[in-house]
Amino acid sequence: MISIEIARRHYLLYLLLPHWAKVALLSPGSRARLDRINLAFNDTLYSGEGAEDYDRIHAYATEQQHEYPAHALVESVWAPEGYGRALELGAGSGYFTTAIARRAQSVVAVEPVADMRAVIDKRCREAGLSNVTTLAGTAFDLADRVPDAAIDSALVLQSLHHFHRRPEVFAALGRVVRPGGRLYLVEPHHNLRRVARLLRKYATTYRRPSFWGDERNWATHDFLTRGELRTLCRHGGFGDVRITGYWIPFSRRLVPEPRRRFDAEHRLGRLPLVRHLAAVLAVEARREAGAAR
Repeated sequence: MISIEIARRHYLLYLLLPHWAKVALLSPGSRARLDRINLAFNDTLYSGEGAEDYDRIHAYATEQQHEYPAHALVESVWAPEGYGRALELGAGSGYFTTAIARRAQSVVAVEPVADMRAVIDKRCREAGLSNVTTLAGTAFDLADRVPDAAIDSALVLQSLHHFHRRPEVFAALGRVVRPGGRLYLVEPHHNLRRVARLLRKYATTYRRPSFWGDERNWATHDFLTRGELRTLCRHGGFGDVRITGYWIPFSRRLVPEPRRRFDAEHRLGRLPLVRHLAAVLAVEARREAGAAR
């Protein structure tokens, strides 16, 4: 059986396979190393100046690459009656946290990097928001900090692709979200377009031993398939899963105005073929009563 070894072999498989498949092929030693690699990667990249520059690195507010469609969904589409008691997992710099907080009773913003939590606190103070609590840690720390069924709305915005123990993440979300509560998620899509881009990059850069031999380049950055999203939702006890595709090919060329393009993709992005080609997926799901955790 093929065994993927971090910093030793099968880096191409590690890039191309959907996340659940590559995790199944990781050797026991590589699984143990991946948590440490991911934690060190985030601490190194987003501490100090990295925390202050997070918005610039992700081009928030200057172009739509990272904030579209999440910002429009958070502000004006999801949860028409408000988010109630909300939880944001992987809050980053708090760029989306403030938008959530303006429509929520309270927000628990979960972020593992200390300097990033300081940026969130500062951003909320400057916005005059006092209903946000930052929580150190990850989804695996929720059991000790958030009571069962205490959350009305859980949001995971452009951060799940950095997590590799995903069934455990969704089990934790299913525990804290009350029956009837909602899950809202935006993630890049692992589809054939993504595979083609990775193959091109592998041919020019990733195949070099100096690249794949550096274990930092094995840090989790796995986009999600539609099937994986549905399976993870079921694992967490979430049903009524609705997936909409955005960043549809040629949409920016055909509909240059951002709001009109969002409206068009919001309508068309649930069609099966269109949804498959989309570069970004938005998910809405409901926590089912009595579902196994």
